[in-house]
Amino acid sequence: MSSSRWGPLFVFLFLAAALGAAPGGAQQSSAAAPSVIGLAGSARSDALGGVGAALMGDAGSLFGNPAGLATVSNVALETTYRRVAGAGAAVTAAAAARLRQFDLGLGVKYLGFDSTKLLPSPATQPYELEAVGSLIYRFGLIAFGGSARYVRTSSPSGREEALSGDLGLAVAFFDIMAIGFAIQNIDDNWRPESGLRLPRLSRLGFTMNYVDPQETFRLMSVAEVQWREGMPSRIVLGGEAGVVLRGLGILGRAAWRSRSKAIGDPAVTLGGTLALGKISLDYAYAERDGLGSKAHRAGLRLAL
Repeated sequence: MSSSRWGPLFVFLFLAAALGAAPGGAQQSSAAAPSVIGLAGSARSDALGGVGAALMGDAGSLFGNPAGLATVSNVALETTYRRVAGAGAAVTAAAAARLRQFDLGLGVKYLGFDSTKLLPSPATQPYELEAVGSLIYRFGLIAFGGSARYVRTSSPSGREEALSGDLGLAVAFFDIMAIGFAIQNIDDNWRPESGLRLPRLSRLGFTMNYVDPQETFRLMSVAEVQWREGMPSRIVLGGEAGVVLRGLGILGRAAWRSRSKAIGDPAVTLGGTLALGKISLDYAYAERDGLGSKAHRAGLRLAL
């Protein structure tokens, strides 16, 4: 590859390193981080311990690394649902489309705290909302992009809003291997008057398919290191395996992650997928997560 094609990559890495190391000017130690930003972007990611840096090709990838959309062939759609015990529901939706060398993505997470209603009506009903828009450019094996993030929380005491952004890089070696790096919530909340915090999260991940994922048998491993602002780094190791014949099959997945007392989530997560052609029905389970008790989460993915 010529030096002119490597140039944008070097510029991206320099900017990412500089922004990732810069102190957050809008940080407020007394402010709270909304729970919705800790919700994994997909049921597949949830079952794999919340990885997101190098999990490629799903619409929900944009929540972990915008460059993860680079391997979307045409259009990808995804949604998940989880009942939150004693509180309400957690819902996500994401869509991505390929336009020549560009990929566009849009995702929404919603966390409602009223078990009798899914949508926030009236306006004083407590809820949290996160919306992410992504733009990715791919050249050869390399893709980089960015996301804009909007977060809103509403409660009887008032409403708070936050803005931030992500940078992401991915190197995808066809369908065999991928390396990804992302910095989420660069420089915290860009609205200094807001009472919300969006702590920076940096990810470095690796995925490896040991057999061709287009064949009958599937076997993939994932590894990710996460650096969350104000917390110790953590490691996530996981994998998925299964059999898919003529588009129909089943896969199981599991992951282990180093414990974080500050977060309080479990070390082991489990899940699986029922493949039905272009549709994938996902399931994820954790003994508990940042939203409370046992977490059962269902998801649907569609690739066109």
